[in-house]
Amino acid sequence: MKLKVAILAVGLAFSLATYAHADDGMVAFDKGEYETALKYWQPLADKGEAAAQYGLGLLYEGGTGVEQDAAKALDLYRKSADQGYALGQNALGHMYQIGLGVEEDPAQAVAWFRKAADQGLAKGQRNLGFMYSNGIGVEEDDAQALTWFSKAADQNDAWAQYYLGNVYLNGYGVEQDDAQAVTWYRKAAEQDNVEAQNALGLSYELGNGVSQSDEDAAIWYRKAAEQGDARSQMSIGNMYLEGRGGLPEDAAQAVEWYRKAADQGYDVAQDNLGLQYAAGNGVSKDEAQAVTLFQMAAEQGYAKSQYNLGVMYNLGLGVAQDTDQAIYWWRQAADQDLESAKEALEAAGAK
Repeated sequence: MKLKVAILAVGLAFSLATYAHADDGMVAFDKGEYETALKYWQPLADKGEAAAQYGLGLLYEGGTGVEQDAAKALDLYRKSADQGYALGQNALGHMYQIGLGVEEDPAQAVAWFRKAADQGLAKGQRNLGFMYSNGIGVEEDDAQALTWFSKAADQNDAWAQYYLGNVYLNGYGVEQDDAQAVTWYRKAAEQDNVEAQNALGLSYELGNGVSQSDEDAAIWYRKAAEQGDARSQMSIGNMYLEGRGGLPEDAAQAVEWYRKAADQGYDVAQDNLGLQYAAGNGVSKDEAQAVTLFQMAAEQGYAKSQYNLGVMYNLGLGVAQDTDQAIYWWRQAADQDLESAKEALEAAGAK
């Protein structure tokens, strides 16, 4: 009996040591020390350790510490998932969801997310909720989405909290409730979720579910903007342009924030930046640059830029005068029911 106990103790100690090493690999991975993580995970993965297989899959998926190899990542995730490891199951679902290393298969993604979710993994629950919310790989079901988002949000998953905020904001499968939306946005925003920070800023700016406050809106917009969120960068630009949210009226600062957003291809910011160039507001007047920016946004289908580009062509500002081009762009905007474009067409005698 004592011998059996001793053998059991040795086996338990070895098992704990194995998982400790796998955890050490994750610590190194989180620090960006990918070669160190590889040294921890490779020998353990070769022995069939599920946590290490999952970790090694992360390296191959991202090409960090090793040459990027989606097929190898998929194989490692599958080995981990087949052993019932929840993180491996979730990762395998993600590969099927986006078609990385394997043909895209939403139904398979749902199946693996469900396995992870049923084990209580917050990421799996959140991902399963997302699939139900959008009807991807499964019939759209707002009630199921709410259930799974709630499970993950209660585990403090920031993305699930953000999604849950959207659910309450729009009344998907639940009574619409702006205050509840703000509650969940705040929980996610306080974890530095950029989408939630922008949403919370917008809630304060509009006074949805919370007392209207441009000052609080500016605080949350700036947090998201400094993380590179284009919408928040544009919103901060608007506040500088108008001198709101406790910020000074400063067209040059507005231009800088518009530029950050425009450089990411955000059409509304491109249009706003184009307007500043056209007027010489906060930047040297440059009508040709305004045309370039309006063109970028217009080609993305942004109606206001289509109208503005038409104006530039009609007046020959920053571009050769061309009535036909003006009418073309006004018609594009009018087709989106922009009244100013319809009026411009009527004034030009165009149908």
